[in-house]
Amino acid sequence: MQIGQLNSLTCQRLEGDTAWLADASGTELRLADADDLPAVGDTIDAFVFTDANAEPVATSRHPKVLLGGCASLKVVAEGPGGMFLDWGLDKHLLLPFAEQRRPLEVGRAETILVYLDNSGRLAASSRLDHHLPDRPEGFIDWQQVDLLLYQRTELGYKAVVDNRAIGLIYGSDVFQHVRPGLQVNGWVKRVREDGRLDLALQPPARDLVDPLAQRVLDWLAANDGIGELTDKSSPESIKAEFQVSKKNFKRALSQLYKQRRVLLEPGRVVLVTDDDSPVGEVEFPEPR
Repeated sequence: MQIGQLNSLTCQRLEGDTAWLADASGTELRLADADDLPAVGDTIDAFVFTDANAEPVATSRHPKVLLGGCASLKVVAEGPGGMFLDWGLDKHLLLPFAEQRRPLEVGRAETILVYLDNSGRLAASSRLDHHLPDRPEGFIDWQQVDLLLYQRTELGYKAVVDNRAIGLIYGSDVFQHVRPGLQVNGWVKRVREDGRLDLALQPPARDLVDPLAQRVLDWLAANDGIGELTDKSSPESIKAEFQVSKKNFKRALSQLYKQRRVLLEPGRVVLVTDDDSPVGEVEFPEPR
């Protein structure tokens, strides 16, 4: 039986409104709450947590995050020992004051990791750097990962990587609206020589150009075949329209031009139709 995890448990007996469950080894525990009581012999996926006496109990309800996992949870109350978080169970999750990386307010959300404290109780910590390594092993360049952004810094955003490490997304690599608490697919852009992870919210250029080129074609088609964003446009205007860097936008335009699917004219890009035929050559250097 694993505290803080989902366990397959079988109802052994009923005592009034209380069900007693057991795991494969025969260890029994009380079903603390359930929408419906199971019948004797029923097997359910129950979440095992700890009561006020650090004794394991079960619930048929599943929390928003399990032991060792990270999530952005809403602060719902303050107590003498810390702040309480809504994690989907009747019993709220305690975030002790000593485990808070900053002062918190009721009604705000905070990104936390669930751990077992010294007394064996499940608790939360927002001091993620105390629980997760920033020089992890087992990652490679351009590996796709799950990211949970949790802190904005002068350099960009810190993020939890696959629930087991911490990495950094540089602000210069952010081309979309993001915020702490956002869960997104991402990539390990680089495993640095010191072992730290640089992260990206977009795939490598080789995987980005084809779908971006199609987005450019769709954009042109929706604007009567003419677009005023070109290789000379500002990075900010390209970012606002396509959420990509100017370099990748130029790569997509270059590909479309070589395929004779667009014409590149001063100040605009024109969609090639069946009646169009490029005349002459337009100077369009390869992006560096």
